[in-house]
Amino acid sequence: MAQPVERETMEVDVLYVGGGPATLASALHLMRQVEAHNRAAEADGRTPIEPPTVLVLEKGAAIGDHMLSGAVMNPRAIRELVPDFEAQGFPTEYICNSDWLYLFTKKRVVPVPAVFAPPFHKRGYHVISLSNTAKWLAERAEAAGVEIYPGFAGNELLIEGNRVVGVRTGEMGIDKNGKPKGTYQAGMDIFAKITLIGEGVQGTLGKQLIERFELEGDNPQTFEAGIKEIWRIDPKKHKPGRVIHGMMVPDILRHKFVGMWLYDMKDNLVSFGHVTGLDGDSPFCDPHLDAQKFKTHPWMRKLLDGAELIRYGAKCIPTGGLYSQPKLYHDGALLIGDTAALCNAARLSGIHMAIKSGMLAAETVVRALDRQDFTSKLLGDYAERIRKSWIWEEHRKDRNFHGSWEKGTFFFTQNIPITFLTGGRGLIDNLEAKAGHLHMKKLSELPPNRREQEAFEFDGKLTFSKEHLVQFSGTQHEVDQPSHLVVADTDLCATTCAEEYGNPCENFCPAAVYEMVDDPQNPDHKKLLIHHENCVHCKTCDVADPYQVITWTPPEGGEGPDYTKM
Repeated sequence: MAQPVERETMEVDVLYVGGGPATLASALHLMRQVEAHNRAAEADGRTPIEPPTVLVLEKGAAIGDHMLSGAVMNPRAIRELVPDFEAQGFPTEYICNSDWLYLFTKKRVVPVPAVFAPPFHKRGYHVISLSNTAKWLAERAEAAGVEIYPGFAGNELLIEGNRVVGVRTGEMGIDKNGKPKGTYQAGMDIFAKITLIGEGVQGTLGKQLIERFELEGDNPQTFEAGIKEIWRIDPKKHKPGRVIHGMMVPDILRHKFVGMWLYDMKDNLVSFGHVTGLDGDSPFCDPHLDAQKFKTHPWMRKLLDGAELIRYGAKCIPTGGLYSQPKLYHDGALLIGDTAALCNAARLSGIHMAIKSGMLAAETVVRALDRQDFTSKLLGDYAERIRKSWIWEEHRKDRNFHGSWEKGTFFFTQNIPITFLTGGRGLIDNLEAKAGHLHMKKLSELPPNRREQEAFEFDGKLTFSKEHLVQFSGTQHEVDQPSHLVVADTDLCATTCAEEYGNPCENFCPAAVYEMVDDPQNPDHKKLLIHHENCVHCKTCDVADPYQVITWTPPEGGEGPDYTKM
């Protein structure tokens, strides 16, 4: 009989999982709100709250390492959190003073002032690095008394009965065969009165909570995959304050959801990004390739001529909107930020919602600490605070964005303008949607001219292979460990998936993690080789696999990309 694993344990009052804008803003706001509550309690002769122990777990080696976003941020939430944020040295790159929607044809571009395209109106927004923003927030949270543990991945929820009571961190020092190495360290059990989950998109603990307690929204969640590159360009082409969003018109007319952004940063850098909807019908969906092809447009070629690639990364974006939002609370737990699907896909905007959601969650936690009640009955206060806030107002105005797209390009182009006039309703409210992977067609269902990936040759100057670009993500994983990308049935990959879909994992992964190679044991089939060391933690595989047999789990704490400046 296997010996029980001896684990260290720790008890805190409030536990945050994930070191992003939602959790860090929430922890900072919580400490301030406790102080404000206690001042008022003392003035009124009431019993104050015992100052809580607050802990933030972050799977990256350092705060900010796993943070990636476009990013042009609505300053509304950060101004509410830290009114003098600019005076405190908030790491703004530039403030937008020029916003455009670019419509790209095959050879030309048609600039449209953002005033005529309301979702892309960004004047006064702050161009930022989300990585630097997380570091800035962490400094203030720590100064307020919050403990932050980077390098610790939340691996499993601790549940007693129907209540979340904490988190178990991942094991370290396991070899690729699952055996302990000399450096073995068991995961730690961290018990908390309340756990706030802000792991970002498709996080491990968020998925566990939503699936176990059936917290799914009315519609399944849907996703886009975003590819981001940072380039250093010719100073003569650099335009501080410029914010461009765009779309390739031929692709949109063919009902392929794609879009791009370009934001100028300091030191003659530009943030270039490209998003691809993960609900198309093609098993050859390849967000990385879409981004590389887009750079060959004459406008992009001219901009990046002589430029130097600095960074690369990828991340999924939740796009389902209000009707795909899960229930935000359960006994002992709250969901915040992207984990709570608080991203407005219509406006490519979510950081301000993440910060605000964290603040509202903190205000609920103060009530829970005061009453020592961490049940759903009290924690439902968080959902009410969301509903009464500007988060709900903004989310509601774009609630039928993705559902409109699912009904086809024609309906989308007709309905979206009507949503602007009807407060988000459009012609039909609560448009049904289905999970993106269910849209993928089998090879046999495609016309013959779409049954192979289109050939494309990377030039190594403007366009690059996945293997080359991974080097610019800073990704590092120990090779001698179990793959954190768990495939439930690899025989399915070698047989059924190869025949029906042509192994789309080789296409949709932006980091060349999945490769079908010759199988010496079975010459009739290939076998799946997983290069987990390449993983950039985007979660595309977890989302886009047509059989849903791939599960992204955290690798050893501290491993993964280094998204400095991203």
